[in-house]
Amino acid sequence: MEIPNIYTLPFYDFVGGSTEELAFHFYFYKNKKPFDLYSCTANFSIVDYANKRATKPLVSKPMTIRAEPDRDGEVYNVLSVTLTPIDTRNLSGKYIYQISIRDVSGAIEIPKQGILHIINNINKPFTN
Repeated sequence: MEIPNIYTLPFYDFVGGSTEELAFHFYFYKNKKPFDLYSCTANFSIVDYANKRATKPLVSKPMTIRAEPDRDGEVYNVLSVTLTPIDTRNLSGKYIYQISIRDVSGAIEIPKQGILHIINNINKPFTN
């Protein structure tokens, strides 16, 4: 039996302390139609890869839901988050990120996880 890969969200590689705008487009798995996130809330969180079972994330931020043009009009299927210099300037190494989505009824969906590789910032005072 093959073990499924839970790290299916995009891989990101950047220097800690840089401003990073991350965007994720959501589609239904089977028919690839845009998944409408209107009326949902979402959160982006990061934990250290070496401490996968952490109960408190190192970074936790609300995400913005944006519309994307579709052949039927606009669909709110884009989630974005901006990581500011203060969020990552003291981080370096391999991290896991997770997106959590709550719909209007309170149900939670977590679409797998992704990997961040954050390179050590050698000029941290510049990011203050």
